[in-house]
Amino acid sequence: MRLTVSSSQLNSTPAIFLRSAGYVYIRDRHSGQESYVRRLTGNFYPRFHCYVFAQGGQTTFTLHLDQRPTRYEGQTAHAGEYDSPLVREEFERLQAALERQTNQTNSNESLQAMAAEKPKKRWWPF
Repeated sequence: MRLTVSSSQLNSTPAIFLRSAGYVYIRDRHSGQESYVRRLTGNFYPRFHCYVFAQGGQTTFTLHLDQRPTRYEGQTAHAGEYDSPLVREEFERLQAALERQTNQTNSNESLQAMAAEKPKKRWWPF
């Protein structure tokens, strides 16, 4: 599943956003490709796997579920799920985290604006 957002919607880098959502950075030692994973259990598999692509002011998160590692060396095929109910649930969780982050940024800006409007009273007499 793909989630595409404008870079202005993220008030941090994609890496920080995914880390706050429970993902960990990994780099494939064979291909050198960078991605993020979130384990479902204490084992390496099953895990959610997310690739991040940033281009032209937009960031795309591509999400799937890895059930197990590849079985044959040199093969990229794996037991991955791209549109299962579990992947949809995780996709919705990421969307909700993005909305919370956007709402939190808006509320912080309004609080800062309110603080700028009211000067603080001094407690000393001079």
